[in-house]
Amino acid sequence: MKVGLVGCGKIAEAHLVGFRKASSCVVHGVFDVNREMAEKRAREFRVPRVFDSVDSLIAECDVVNVCTPPQTHAEIAFKALAAGRHLIIEKPMVIRSEDWLAIRSAAEQAKVSVTVIHNLKFSPCVQQAKRWVDQGRIGRLLRLNRQFVTDPASDRMLVGTGHWSHGLPGGRWFETLPHELYLTHWFLGPLPLAGVVAQRTVDAPPGVRADEVQVTFKGERALATVEFSASCRVNRRMLTLLGTDGAITLDLLSDFAAISRVRDGRGMRGVGRLPLEAAGSVLRWLPDRAGYAWRHATGDSPHTRIIRQFDLYMQGRAPSPTPLDEVDYVVTNCELVGREIDRQAAAL
Repeated sequence: MKVGLVGCGKIAEAHLVGFRKASSCVVHGVFDVNREMAEKRAREFRVPRVFDSVDSLIAECDVVNVCTPPQTHAEIAFKALAAGRHLIIEKPMVIRSEDWLAIRSAAEQAKVSVTVIHNLKFSPCVQQAKRWVDQGRIGRLLRLNRQFVTDPASDRMLVGTGHWSHGLPGGRWFETLPHELYLTHWFLGPLPLAGVVAQRTVDAPPGVRADEVQVTFKGERALATVEFSASCRVNRRMLTLLGTDGAITLDLLSDFAAISRVRDGRGMRGVGRLPLEAAGSVLRWLPDRAGYAWRHATGDSPHTRIIRQFDLYMQGRAPSPTPLDEVDYVVTNCELVGREIDRQAAAL
């Protein structure tokens, strides 16, 4: 199948690397409003065509791969679907829920597929955590906590005020929020939104409406919380899963998962819970880091993995990487949370 890639910016590289490892999909051409950038990507990845327009790309390709800012996604998606093309599209899928509903309806009528890049589901540490949960290693899952702390001095979306994410509902947080939502959906199901708390502190960087945000989702038997911070001079991307019999902690930046089933007791208190848990993680550290180094050396990233599954899905050999109910949940709650952050930030 011929793939046409629209948008040749930073994220396009991960897609082009991913399609190199596909068995039935090949990148036939690229397009970008900056033709120089498109030609650079084409040379770098030996793509045969640089198209002059989105329309000409759609006319020649079976799959339209959208890597542009989300403000443009709906327009490109409708054009591709009108031509009967399959879609693989970066997150955030769209800004408005009504656009997603129209895209889903158009895809169903055209009998084509829509795949959204929910790539962290394909991160090895997240998949390890999912296996542990499914095996019952930490009992019944009670809570999910996602901590996203970003240093504004090094975050490319927060350096200056010109990044396209600043024009989204909720700004920078809308850009990353799909990750938090599809992980919540994957581990706990479609928990309803329970509340949003947004705060702008004296340390808020320029362009951030609310630098401290907490979002809560509440189900009948579980809770999920998401914490965003742009005021701390560290970078942390942590995910904690608490169950009735233990906990799993994931460092998403280093792609490492640790499980703890340590029970309280006098003896354990004498040793210390944290050193004991650290000792258990050290036993997994060497083989885990060897795998991490190998994946980086071979270009085996979460993007590569989701694109490989998309390729198998197109062949009828694997399920969709992003089921439509997952996309529904993500798009709906992204808009709700983003609008609520804006509402509270306007009152600060």
